[in-house]
Amino acid sequence: MNITSDDARVRLLEAALDLFTEKGYAAASVSEIVRRAGVTKPMLYYYFKNKEGIYSELMAQALTDFKILLKKYENVEKDVYIQINNMFRDIMNLHAARLKYARLIYAMVYGPPQGAPFIDFEEYHAIMAEMLNKMIRKGVENGELEDVVTEDFTTVLLSVLFFCMDTQIIKCSCMMDSEDVSRITGKLFDKIIIKRGEG
Repeated sequence: MNITSDDARVRLLEAALDLFTEKGYAAASVSEIVRRAGVTKPMLYYYFKNKEGIYSELMAQALTDFKILLKKYENVEKDVYIQINNMFRDIMNLHAARLKYARLIYAMVYGPPQGAPFIDFEEYHAIMAEMLNKMIRKGVENGELEDVVTEDFTTVLLSVLFFCMDTQIIKCSCMMDSEDVSRITGKLFDKIIIKRGEG
């Protein structure tokens, strides 16, 4: 069987992602990864050096996609509610498309230490919270939103987003999608802080 370089690399990443999510990072071995990928150990060592390298590459892919998504909403100046709604829909769609990556991240954040290379997942949470704070402040400044305690409303909105994401991770009976997050955040904005005209 002739496996191209690009194909081998992709197969290694897919096999590692599957094994890390099924068994945990610590329990997945290099031998299992290459066996599942249908390639040799030297191929894994060539592309990723070791198990830590393949894990780091998987996380870099997932977090790069997230950073690219957030960059799209970096400089929101108007239609703040619509832009926050769009951002949340995009985050939910990315989450659904990259569910295996999300499960691995959740396992690394909430599970026992597994000896994987350190990744500052908290940094990405802080970036998203600060971006949301900034968007809400802009909405208040430009008169689109009622005055509100920005950090508190950010916490409420993120709680909705994270709950909806969690329902997909655990596959619960009330599984939410991008339409659900949009509907719920829409109600929050409508009932709490969208500025009404004088009449």
